This record gives sequence, C-alpha cells and structure tokens, in this order.
Amino acid sequence: MNVEIRKATLKDLSIIQDLNLMLFKKEYKEYDKSLNLNWTKGKEGTIYFKKRITDKDSCALVAVVEGKIVGYRVGAILKPEAYRILPNYAEAENMFVLPEYRSKGIGTKLLKEFLKWCKAKGSKRVKLVVDSRNKKALDFDRRIGFKDYSIILEKEI
Repeated sequence: MNVEIRKATLKDLSIIQDLNLMLFKKEYKEYDKSLNLNWTKGKEGTIYFKKRITDKDSCALVAVVEGKIVGYRVGAILKPEAYRILPNYAEAENMFVLPEYRSKGIGTKLLKEFLKWCKAKGSKRVKLVVDSRNKKALDFDRRIGFKDYSIILEKEI
C-alpha cells in the first residue's frame, strides 16, 4: 500500500473535520462524555482547523491512499509556560486514522512527519495529551518514543 503524507490545504478542511468528528465520537463513547460533539464542525472548530492548515506555526498533515484521505494529524508550536526555560515547544494535538487503515504504519508516518516539522521549527520538545484510559494510543505514542511526563488528575464533583 502506497501512503502519501502531505501538508493539508483548505480543500481538505471538510474531510479533516469529518475525521475529527469520528475521533470525537469514538472518544465520547469510550472515554469522555464531556466532549462537545458539535464543536468540530461549528464555528470554533472550523476556525481551529483553518488556523492549523494556514498558520505558519501550525501544522496539518493528511495521509492519502489511492487518492483518498484516510487520516490526519494536527499540531502547533506553542509558547512554554512562564516557569519553563524552553524557547518554544510543539504539541501534537490530535490525530485520527480510519479504522480499516489502522495498524498499517499510517499513524507512525503522520507522527514522524509532524516531528520533522517540529524540528525544522526549532522545537526541542513535543507534547501530546492522551486519555489515560486509551491504552492503544498510549502504547502507540510510547513506541514512537514519548515518555510519561506529567499526570493530570480529574474528579467529577
């Protein structure tokens, strides 16, 4: 299977939003009932994805197989917290690959291409946030070399 990883364009916006909505629905069903399923295609979600596609400090990548977009990865360069001595860092914000294309190396290719982009932007650190109950995503990210760093605890009250 030939997989092309390329920068997303505004022509890809609707497909990326469709994939992100699939991600939200999966995460909502399996882990997080607080997700707003209307966000992705609403005003704020549209602005967010347009910015990730067009902003110089943002990155939106798509995976294409036989002319079909089967996955995406977005992220951005961020300013570090005031208490850190980093010039900047990147965040791999979200990614989704269609179920029938998983376990074929597409997610790895998307993440590695994002990491190359981060290096080119001068980032020395990349973070990503994963639901602690999502063992598959955690295993995937750890295989790529991400390490447990911060733990965020939440409690329903």
